[in-house]
Amino acid sequence: MMTLDLPHSPGHDGSFLLSINESEPLHFPSRISALAYASKLAWQREQQGLDYAINVEGGDGKWRLFHGIRRLRA
Repeated sequence: MMTLDLPHSPGHDGSFLLSINESEPLHFPSRISALAYASKLAWQREQQGLDYAINVEGGDGKWRLFHGIRRLRA
């Protein structure tokens, strides 16, 4: 399973971080671009029949599972 984590706040350098399987995070200019990249990876995994989870931290500090791919296709 691939796990993608998108924190709510930007990193120290002002970029938005996306970590994949708890590896060194990738840096993006906006939260939307980080989420778009995560969604693209998730779609690719889904096409291969592989599992994934996109975890997005809300402004309240709670982490939630993002289901955007399935909603767009439903």
